[in-house]
Amino acid sequence: MSSCQSQFQQHCFRKNAGPETLPPPKFLALLRDYELRHARCTNDLKLTEMALAGDVQDGCKYLVWKEMDGMGNQLLSLVCAFLYSLLTNRTMLISRESKIERYLCNPFPYSSWLLPDDFPEQKLRSSALRVHTYLRSTLDIVKSKFAGNNTIPPSNMSSFIADAPKWLHALIVCCDERRDHQFFCPTSQKLFSGTNWFFYLSHEYTLPGLYFIPDFRDKLNDWFPHRDGFMHTSRYLLNPHNYLWKQISDFYQQHLDAVPRQIGIQVRSWRGDYKPSISRQVSRCAVEQKLLPKTLAEAGNSMQGNMQNERPRHVEVSVLVASLRGEYRDELAREYATHTNVGDLSVDVVAASTELWQRTGDAQHDEKAIIDIWLLSFMHDLVTTPFSTFGSTASGMAGIVPLLFNHYGEDKVNEPACARTNAGGPCFIVYPRDQPCDLDPPSCSIGDPDKKVPEVRFCAFNPGLGIVTA
Repeated sequence: MSSCQSQFQQHCFRKNAGPETLPPPKFLALLRDYELRHARCTNDLKLTEMALAGDVQDGCKYLVWKEMDGMGNQLLSLVCAFLYSLLTNRTMLISRESKIERYLCNPFPYSSWLLPDDFPEQKLRSSALRVHTYLRSTLDIVKSKFAGNNTIPPSNMSSFIADAPKWLHALIVCCDERRDHQFFCPTSQKLFSGTNWFFYLSHEYTLPGLYFIPDFRDKLNDWFPHRDGFMHTSRYLLNPHNYLWKQISDFYQQHLDAVPRQIGIQVRSWRGDYKPSISRQVSRCAVEQKLLPKTLAEAGNSMQGNMQNERPRHVEVSVLVASLRGEYRDELAREYATHTNVGDLSVDVVAASTELWQRTGDAQHDEKAIIDIWLLSFMHDLVTTPFSTFGSTASGMAGIVPLLFNHYGEDKVNEPACARTNAGGPCFIVYPRDQPCDLDPPSCSIGDPDKKVPEVRFCAFNPGLGIVTA
């Protein structure tokens, strides 16, 4: 417990932490089995030597994860990679280049989740066959061997699996024309089971796409009957080290502890600039959704809001504003400090950091991002920014279906400033659509993903596909 306090203390801070949010028993049993397998497949093994040869020990196959883009993208990608490893009985190891171990505790109690120091991750990843290239060449072989038919007869599947490459590289990103979206096809996954070393690189929330694979869908529904897999997995996997946890818990206890109502508002500054129209939208959203009381027009000297560093007494509502720009916190605080409000409530507006610019890779900046995400996940309710993986990672960890800004920054005063979305976690932003599954029957193709399976729908007020909570 002393080595990773956040793993054991986080539940004292969470609002969504009742008996109904306890990890499902089947998922817990799965984690205990995985922890033993992870130890068996890593401890006292010459992993670098094995990887260079493409070999594995009996009963062990591996997924190698590497970070990509900002902290929100990194965290949701890591969760997806781990869930995919559970689905495919792989042992997940993370690249030392990612530096994520600086911030997060190793979740596995008997062995490390890091690749060995001498592991040539970049060399092996770059030389590994891309998923789309492998599937295209396999399709050519199948058509040649089976008289133009594009499907592999069941009696021949085992030989194709045995001939799978020893190394494969999946690149699932927004801006790659090929995108490896046949990754989400059933036969593709059967073939991948023959690969010993699978390199996974993505900044996307790919979990919704895994529901398109019937075997995976059955497992996910069995493990997570309420479709809250991201919440449970993130709370297990993304626990910050003690030095970060102390900053998180200290800030909470200083500014938020015992406040009856705690609201998180995540305001993304895409270009690093401050926009007064977004400040107005933040205020309208909070009032329209009854998160905050309406302020009265006349300015006064009540000074209820926190314009200084000290916390006012008897705070009834605390608002945590997470943004690169401090003006969004300052303007909301000023509004409640200089105006009375309906109900005469004491409103405190705080921020844990204001970085001005995103500097992914800078250790202090990344630490503050993790602190903000974790603090947001402790709130009673959340308002987040469309497209932002930062806010959606926090809401997914919280198990909250958040409010999202509507027409973000456009100042459309005749429309709602924000509205409740339909998915409790991130969204798969550049998702497979009109995607043929070349090695499967036509019924397996992903036409309209919104109609493929009932668990997955287009995210409301946010681009992409989400998992709707049961």
